[in-house]
Amino acid sequence: MGDNSARANRYAQAVLQAMLERWQSSLEQASKAIGADDNLSKLLLDKQVSAAEKRKALIAVLPEDTPDEIYNLLLLMGQEGDLNLIGDVSASLAEAVSGQRAPLKAEIASAVELSEEEQAKLRSKLISEYGEGLVFSFRVDPSLLGGLRVRVGDHLIDNSVASRLAILRESLSSVVR
Repeated sequence: MGDNSARANRYAQAVLQAMLERWQSSLEQASKAIGADDNLSKLLLDKQVSAAEKRKALIAVLPEDTPDEIYNLLLLMGQEGDLNLIGDVSASLAEAVSGQRAPLKAEIASAVELSEEEQAKLRSKLISEYGEGLVFSFRVDPSLLGGLRVRVGDHLIDNSVASRLAILRESLSSVVR
């Protein structure tokens, strides 16, 4: 049972990889064609031009074997004004298919220099919470007065004395008013 599942997964990965390569190639060709032709770019962004006309223009510049999904994606991106994101879409596809994501950055700011032991404990805690693959950077920020400010990806944990004082100041000023 496990052996069949593993073999099926390898076949599925091979299919996904082949599809990804075809899509990435098509997106790369589309990006070059759109980038090289200002008129095509303007046409795709023009809301007055019908989708059928835009599709016809794309068919004229892209290879014959371009998947229909690519045409539809490019039409949608043109409609939304996002043609500049073609390269990013290609990279995100590769990330999604590989199952890997870019490593998260863990930025730790402290009021004083942390010892190696404190850094190790903090690393361990953050890895258990956010998973392997974190990239750590430690720095000293005396304006924190004490405590830590930790940013992992787009999560911020601010346990600094400075932020606590700011919250206290805000709460006192709202009571006084």
